Amino acid sequence: MFQHRYSAPSPPAVESTNPTTIDALGEDLLLEIFLRLPSLATLIRAALTCRAWRRAVASSPSFRRRFRELHQAPLLGVFADHERCTLPVFAPFYRRDWDVLAAIGRADFALTPLLDPEIPDDLAGDVPLRWFGHDCCDGYLILGNQDARILAAVNPLSRDKPTYIYFPSNTETTVTEVFVPGLHLLSSDEDPMTFRIVCLLHGQSRVRAMVFSSDAWDWCFHPWVEIQERTQPVDADECWLCSGTQANGFIYWVFETAKHVLILDTEMMEFSVLELPGHFTDQDGVIVGGTKDGARCIVYRTGLVVGVMIYGIDEDGEKRWIPGSTVQYEEQDDPPENNDVLDIMDVKDGFVYLATSKMVL
Repeated sequence: MFQHRYSAPSPPAVESTNPTTIDALGEDLLLEIFLRLPSLATLIRAALTCRAWRRAVASSPSFRRRFRELHQAPLLGVFADHERCTLPVFAPFYRRDWDVLAAIGRADFALTPLLDPEIPDDLAGDVPLRWFGHDCCDGYLILGNQDARILAAVNPLSRDKPTYIYFPSNTETTVTEVFVPGLHLLSSDEDPMTFRIVCLLHGQSRVRAMVFSSDAWDWCFHPWVEIQERTQPVDADECWLCSGTQANGFIYWVFETAKHVLILDTEMMEFSVLELPGHFTDQDGVIVGGTKDGARCIVYRTGLVVGVMIYGIDEDGEKRWIPGSTVQYEEQDDPPENNDVLDIMDVKDGFVYLATSKMVL
């Protein structure tokens, strides 16, 4: 017996077309793909593949801003001033990330260019080799040499020569003006090659900002602002503000009394004061910063308890400090020296950095 076989109809002929390659992608779609890369290192490698890709990344500040929002810069380590060393000492943060390990291996975290006795060329006399760290931002570290009255901007990753900035002379400030400890480095999302350095001066009940701009390459003294919340003024040479912290375009200086915080909007260069919860005292470690979502927050320490409060709208529709979670720092069975001393160092991108005499948490 013969079985009749039926054959399926042939599919219609497909017209031949040119293959689609990644070079045919539009710039908008290409940048959307780049946003999904896992790290800054992979973005750099992709951008260096060809001129068109490098141009797409370099010409889009909005893309770079979105990429940084989605990919937080990894923590490479911590710089700390040491009384026995002429330069801040770097302690690397070890992690299983080959890009991070490669960056640390190629970088100069010893800050060896600052040991050159011939810098800067136009500085009269020898420069005392004693530098203190003030701030870091986007890979740059700001250090100060008090004896020579100069600042240095150093990028350990690039290994470029430091940029030196003269501090204003004493003739530009009066004896009644006192510098609040610490400088703050502000970078630009639009132009990463430009930066500002903010320093705060204060009198008995007034403050003003002193700002260095890399565009003008000069210092600008902003007007004095009276602070009504400043009560019981004492001698002007006594600082009534704690060292500042920076978050989301604002710089915060908590009053020594821990009752208020002075706020500087770094875009508008305007000061404001916000009241803190009344239960804080000058014995509590209190700093103000920002969460990952951009909300204003307080991080405080009472003994070995660390707590967080968020400034937001409560159930009644009013803005206030809303209590958040608390964490008890557990002492180890064999506690290190000064284990009972727990300091809040900073709040950056939603992370709180704590330190004892032996470690950073």
